[in-house]
Amino acid sequence: MASGHAEDDRSPVAARAGGPALLVCWLVLSAVLLVALAVWQGRSYWEYSDGVYSLSARYVLDGQSLYRDFAAAQPPSLFYVGAAVLAIDDSATAIRIAMAASKAAVSLLVLIAVWRLTRRRDAALLAALASLVTPWALREHAQLLPETLAAPLIMAAALAASRRCTAILGGVLAAVAATFKLALLLPALAIVLLGRHVRHGLTGFVVAGGVLAVAFFALFGEALWTNVVHAQTQAGYASLQYVAGLWAQAGWNVLPLLVLAALAWPERKRLHDQDLARSLLVASVGSLLMLATLLKHGSYLTAMVVVEPPLVCLAACGVVAALTRRTQTPSSVRRRVAVALASAVAAAQLVSLLVAPDDPALFTRPLAASGPARTLSDAEVEAAARAISRCPSDSSYAGPPYLAFVARRDIAGGQPDQFIIHAAPVLSAFRTRSDADRKICRSRDLPVIP
Repeated sequence: MASGHAEDDRSPVAARAGGPALLVCWLVLSAVLLVALAVWQGRSYWEYSDGVYSLSARYVLDGQSLYRDFAAAQPPSLFYVGAAVLAIDDSATAIRIAMAASKAAVSLLVLIAVWRLTRRRDAALLAALASLVTPWALREHAQLLPETLAAPLIMAAALAASRRCTAILGGVLAAVAATFKLALLLPALAIVLLGRHVRHGLTGFVVAGGVLAVAFFALFGEALWTNVVHAQTQAGYASLQYVAGLWAQAGWNVLPLLVLAALAWPERKRLHDQDLARSLLVASVGSLLMLATLLKHGSYLTAMVVVEPPLVCLAACGVVAALTRRTQTPSSVRRRVAVALASAVAAAQLVSLLVAPDDPALFTRPLAASGPARTLSDAEVEAAARAISRCPSDSSYAGPPYLAFVARRDIAGGQPDQFIIHAAPVLSAFRTRSDADRKICRSRDLPVIP
C-alpha cells in the first residue's frame, strides 16, 4: 500500500477521519442505506431474544424490579438502555431506530479505522457501508441485542487502545461492553491484554469494571448473580451436532471476510497504523472465541454482530493490498482472483437474504436442511398483533415475547425470558409464577410459532 496522499496528512481533520468531504459522503450514503433497510425490515420478527429484551425493557420502564419481579439472563445495561429508548417512544419502531443508530456508530468507527490504516477515502467509505450489510449485521439488523449495543463499544475500544494517550479510555470502553453480556469479556480482555499499551488499557478496564460491578451488586444484590451467572451455568449444553452446525454456519458467513483479511498479511508492514491493525486483529480473535459459548444451550450466532466489524477493517486492507499492486506476478493475480471470488460469495449471501428472507438459500451454509431465516414478515406480525389484541384485556399471551411486545400485551406470568426460567432450576420460582398464570388467551386465531 502506498504511503502517499501527503495532502491528506497535512490536515488535522483529514488525519482523523479522511476529511470533511468523506464524512459528509458517508453520512448521506449510510442514511440512505439505513432507511432502505428499515423499509425492508419493517416490524418483521427474526430473533427470539429481541422480543425477550424489548419486553423486559418495557417492564423496567413500568417500574418492575429487574431480577426480582422477572427473570433476566443478561447484565442490567441492556435492559436500561432499552427502557431509555422506550421512555422516548414505547414502540417497536423506536427500538429499531435506536439500534440502527448503534449500527451507524459502528459504520463510522469502521470508516475512521480503515482511513487510519490505508489513508484511502474509497476504501474507508466502502468498508463503512459494507459494515452495515455484512451477513449477520443484516440478519440481526436493528434488533435489541447485547451484541448490537456492544459492537460499537468493542470497535471504539480497539481504536482507543491502539494509542497510548487513549488506551485508558479503551479499557473503560471494553469494560462497559462486557456489562451487556458476560461473553463479551473475551474480546474486551483480548483488546486490553494483547494490545500495544497493556498497562494503560488494563488500568482503565479494572477501574471501570470494578466501579460498575460494585454499583450493580449494590443495586441488585444476590439476585444479579443468581440470574446472570448461576442460572446460565444451569442452562445445560447443546448437542455437539447442533453446535457443529452453528459453527459451520458462522464459518460460511465469515469466510469471505477471513479470505480478504488474510490478503493484508503479506503487506502488513505497509499499513499506516500498525498498533491499530494489531488491536483490530486481537478484537477479531477475541470475538471469534465467543463462538465457543454456543456450547451452552440457548446460545445463538448473534456473536457474529461483534465479530464482523473489526474483520471488515482488516478485509478492506486486504483488498487495497491486492488491488494496488502494480506488478503482474502470479501471486498478485491469485490475490485479485481471491478478492473477486470472496466478494462474489459475500454478495450472493447478501442478495439471498435481502431477496428471500424466508428462505435465504445462499446465506444458509451449504448442505444445511434449514438456515437462519426470518420467522414472520412485517405483514404477518401485524396480523398476529391484531389477533392478540382481540384477547380479553386481562389475559396474557403465551407465545413469542416479540409478538407480546408489539401487541402491548403481558406475557405468561410476566416472564419475558421463558427459556431461562425453564432451563435453570435456580429460577424455579419464576417458572412457577409463569405456569400458575391462568389468564392465558387461548384463541384459535393466534399464530402458532415454535
